[in-house]
Amino acid sequence: MANADCPRCLSAVALHEGRPFVTAAGAVELWHFACWARRDEPLVEDSIAPLLARAQTVPPRPSKRRQGVIATGLAAAAVLGIAFTQLRTGDAAPPRGLVNVEIGTLESVSVGSQLAASDSPPPPIIETKDQQRWPVPLVDGARLDATFSSLATWIHPVTASPEYMPAMTSRHFGAERAGIERAECGAGHCGVDLHAPRGTPLVAVADAVVVRVERSELGRDGRSGRYVRLLHEDGTLTSYMHMDDVAAVQVGDRVHAGQYIGTLGATAVYSAPPHLHFSLEVPNRPGTVSGDTTDTHYIDPAPYLVRAMIVPVPDRRRPQRPAM
Repeated sequence: MANADCPRCLSAVALHEGRPFVTAAGAVELWHFACWARRDEPLVEDSIAPLLARAQTVPPRPSKRRQGVIATGLAAAAVLGIAFTQLRTGDAAPPRGLVNVEIGTLESVSVGSQLAASDSPPPPIIETKDQQRWPVPLVDGARLDATFSSLATWIHPVTASPEYMPAMTSRHFGAERAGIERAECGAGHCGVDLHAPRGTPLVAVADAVVVRVERSELGRDGRSGRYVRLLHEDGTLTSYMHMDDVAAVQVGDRVHAGQYIGTLGATAVYSAPPHLHFSLEVPNRPGTVSGDTTDTHYIDPAPYLVRAMIVPVPDRRRPQRPAM
């Protein structure tokens, strides 16, 4: 089966492994799923170099006949992929006659005119059941992840996590917690408890600056245990509590999305299995970015956890120290 090059990383992606996308001009692109999830992120310097090196050794342009075969394969993959997704979700019946279409008949079809005209809407986004359960909230008609852009490209804080969100509602945001009174936290739980084996590596969900590190076993309040608090570039803050081990980070260090910050544990956990208490805060005044502030309020991180990318292992690079 022919391969195509991913528009973001320029590396080969097999037709059966990629995500087809039809551009406004009618061209069919094939993306790696990981590259598609991070398509809006700018390419950083250390990722541009290998792309430039690859660009200097681009193979000869394929013949027109081979181009036609590749275009036909991409068109077939796009049509069959959309139909297969619809069949699995039960949202729509397959296009009439699709099962009788032969790949060879597509050679004479104009891909641009049949799949997407220049003024056609983009392909629909098929959401999972978890994403449908936790939609991204709207504020004044705009998605919250448009106001706080880091929310749209999270890395899940638990590496190799078997689930995006816990099934038990007692672990969700707003569940009952005695002794905690925060109006925005429902019955008291101001975060989500994510379970995994003790010692599982934890990572930063987005690029951030470390604004608080607590290494004592019970934490300052006797409830949080060892934890790290991160300030992201859009002013949001995330906290990672009950950690067994905290990485070699200190206040002022810069960490990247997916970078190791410690391990899941059970410090200051008295009657529950080891878990990560993960919380998300947004500034009370959007547009303001400050340090270890309390001018914030908690919101449910679930809509962004279920849309995050789960990585198998953490990024082990050293944190960037602030300039002296």
